[in-house]
Amino acid sequence: MNLAFLWLTVAIQLDWDKLTASYQIGYSMSGTTNISKSLLTNVLSVYFVLTLTVTCVQVMGEYFDTKNQLVQELQNQQSTFSNSLARSLWEYNNPQIEAIAEGLINIPAIAGIAIRDETGDTIVKLGLTDNVNSLNLHADVEDRIIAERNGLFGYYSAIIFEFAGDSIRVGDVTLFSTRDIALDRIKFSLYFIFGNAIIKSTFLIVLFTLAFHRMLNRPMNLLTQQIRNFRLDDLEHSRINLKSNRHTEFNMVEQAYNQLLDNLEDYQEDLERTQQQLVHANRKLDEQNAVLEQEVARKTSSLSQVLTDLERRKGELERRQTKLEQEIRQRKIVEDDLRETNSQLQSSVTAFERVQDQLLEAEKLASLGRLVGGITHDVNTPLGIGITAASLVKDKLDNMQQALENKELTESQLRTLLGASLESAQLLENNLGRASELLDSFKQVAVDQTSTAVREINLANYVSHVLLALQPRLKSTSHTVNIDCPPDLNARCHAGALAQIITNLVLNSLIHAFAEDQQGEITLAFSRHGDRLVIDYRDNGKGLTEEQQQHLFEPFFTTRRDYGGSGLGTHIIRNLVEQTFNGTVSVQSAPGEGLAYHIKLPIQFIDS
Repeated sequence: MNLAFLWLTVAIQLDWDKLTASYQIGYSMSGTTNISKSLLTNVLSVYFVLTLTVTCVQVMGEYFDTKNQLVQELQNQQSTFSNSLARSLWEYNNPQIEAIAEGLINIPAIAGIAIRDETGDTIVKLGLTDNVNSLNLHADVEDRIIAERNGLFGYYSAIIFEFAGDSIRVGDVTLFSTRDIALDRIKFSLYFIFGNAIIKSTFLIVLFTLAFHRMLNRPMNLLTQQIRNFRLDDLEHSRINLKSNRHTEFNMVEQAYNQLLDNLEDYQEDLERTQQQLVHANRKLDEQNAVLEQEVARKTSSLSQVLTDLERRKGELERRQTKLEQEIRQRKIVEDDLRETNSQLQSSVTAFERVQDQLLEAEKLASLGRLVGGITHDVNTPLGIGITAASLVKDKLDNMQQALENKELTESQLRTLLGASLESAQLLENNLGRASELLDSFKQVAVDQTSTAVREINLANYVSHVLLALQPRLKSTSHTVNIDCPPDLNARCHAGALAQIITNLVLNSLIHAFAEDQQGEITLAFSRHGDRLVIDYRDNGKGLTEEQQQHLFEPFFTTRRDYGGSGLGTHIIRNLVEQTFNGTVSVQSAPGEGLAYHIKLPIQFIDS
């Protein structure tokens, strides 16, 4: 196979040398780059690579197919002598085993044989073999094809002896073949493959050589010779005429070159006409020069008068410049005054912003104070009931202790005392639990409203705690609050800012939205849209006019100033939404149709 590769390489090299020599002869005199040679080199290089790749694939295919046939022959030979070899191993008939091995080694497909007993000891080993123990064969492996290694491949099979209906493993046999045997079988196929490749390559080289010479080199030489005959004074006989190359790219070059000559003829005619026009123009220019000299003399006298006027105007300009400098000095003084005034205004604005921040904090604390007043009353009620129940239990226990010391305690008295004690304990537990629940809710809301920390919350539970803290304000009215929030909506956000938004929304509705005898309804809906929490708040109060909506978020704007409204509630809502959350808030209302807020807050959701 190595000889065939060498043959193919030499044949291709010889053909290629002939081809390059023919092109070098045609272009050695011009000293230019050979386009035909470069193009042919690229085309044939790709073809040679593809031919070599396909040839190698065919050779490898032939080799592996032949190797599989050899493995199949080894398997067939093993099936043929398996029974006789099994009986010989069973009977420990070593001479018979050696005779079988010598008969098999004479088969052309078999290059080596190794026979072992059931303990793995080698009985016979003839020809070219590999170490069977290195194949990592397990006891339960009966047949296996041995992959090629160091030029050897083969077939391994366990020897099974049938005795009294049982199958007994008495040893194993491994048949080996070699790479040389496989190559010897396919050498004629290799000769055919390489011969076919050489013939096709030679034919293609000759075909491309003739085609390039006829279609490119010959027209190029003809075109070069005709261009070298170019004469500027004889453009008609300098035209190109390639009669044998019609309808090709060279024909396009011919047409373009001849068109260039036509344009050159036109340019020569235009040049002659232009020269005549130039002579005529020079004659007119001489006439104009004479007229111009007369005009210059006349203009000179006028110029003297103009210079006098310029001197006079220069004096006026100097006076105006002096006046302008005085005005500039005055303007600088005014600018300094304006800068000082602007600095004072800036200080006033800073002070105003500081006062505004203090007012916002005061409004937050006032809101928290209103919650404290309401929660105190609600906590005192269950605590008072608890104290009463504890006092009753103490009195009962004192009576029972007195009756016990006087030995006057009866069973009916004990049952009555235990029943009253259990009722008091249950009442005490319920009311203390109610008080603890109110205090926990208020504590969480109060801490959040005075903190800017970010923490993880369940929105449904957190909103319930916020409304529970507002319950003292709600229970004194006939209004109802409806909450629509998915129970699995978890988020990491500014919990305190969210509590302040909800608190101010509800308190604003309680203060401004409803008439005194109206039974109002407030709806809070929470939903998730991508990475944004959407809050839709609505009440069925009296609503706002269009003018009131325009001033709704301005600080200190209120419709109930006489009733304690500060005008900072909605301003705080907008600041928290836009500055703390970087969100948006919009409002929709009409007189008699209630008020609706649509709030979008970008927050980090936590998927459960």
